Amino acid sequence: MKRCAVINDLSGFGKCSLTAAMPIISVMGSEVHPLPTAVLSNQTAYDSFMQFDLTEYMNDYIGEWKKLGVTFDAILTGFVTSEKQLDIISSFIDEFKTDETTVIVDPVMADNGALYSGYTNAMCEKIRELCHKADIITPNIAELAFLADEEYSENMDDINHYANKLQLDGIKRIVATGYKSGDMISNLVYDNDDKAIASSALIGGYYSGTGDILASIITGGVLKGMTLVDSVVLATEFISKVIADTNCENHNDGIDFEKHLRDLI
Repeated sequence: MKRCAVINDLSGFGKCSLTAAMPIISVMGSEVHPLPTAVLSNQTAYDSFMQFDLTEYMNDYIGEWKKLGVTFDAILTGFVTSEKQLDIISSFIDEFKTDETTVIVDPVMADNGALYSGYTNAMCEKIRELCHKADIITPNIAELAFLADEEYSENMDDINHYANKLQLDGIKRIVATGYKSGDMISNLVYDNDDKAIASSALIGGYYSGTGDILASIITGGVLKGMTLVDSVVLATEFISKVIADTNCENHNDGIDFEKHLRDLI
């Protein structure tokens, strides 16, 4: 079986990060090996949460993996809590990436044109550096603008400009998520010289974990040998179906993807 290292937090509630990535990549046929960045009682969009930062333990954790002599076919990164964690993750990629390893970076740092609380300009710069080590990145539109060092816009011409600027700078494979137009929401694929759009009906608003689910399905698809476009189409259709079948009062609770995992086998 192919192996994937997933570097993300573990949240007790919110159906995101590792609690989304582990079942999804597993059901798609690959081993998942988690490297937790933090343990949270629930994800950070709730009114309150408890967080236990694992930064000081990460290097020792990685050191034990080195003793095992393990290799990975994919590395997926997500939420981080500090500049130090970004340095650790960057070094991890340098040490474990081979010619056969696909690195997928979800540059979690912003939404709706604004950085998340606690994210400094220095952190954003390190996330940019991390993206240059990736084979595929999965930013939302706000994150794409920040990575391109441009003013945030939801205009398609501007979004294409952000992506093209990053591609010229060496980041060749980009999935820009959450583009909204009318009653549709789309994920935009920039794969070297090719461009594609995967769209679905816009149902409701924010739901916890959808970005993590999308990045996980893309990772699982790439590990199965699917094209990037086919992986994004699968992820888009899956998330749309699950949202339509989710009935929750608090969207921070996430979507009921567990009932549909069989669709990813």
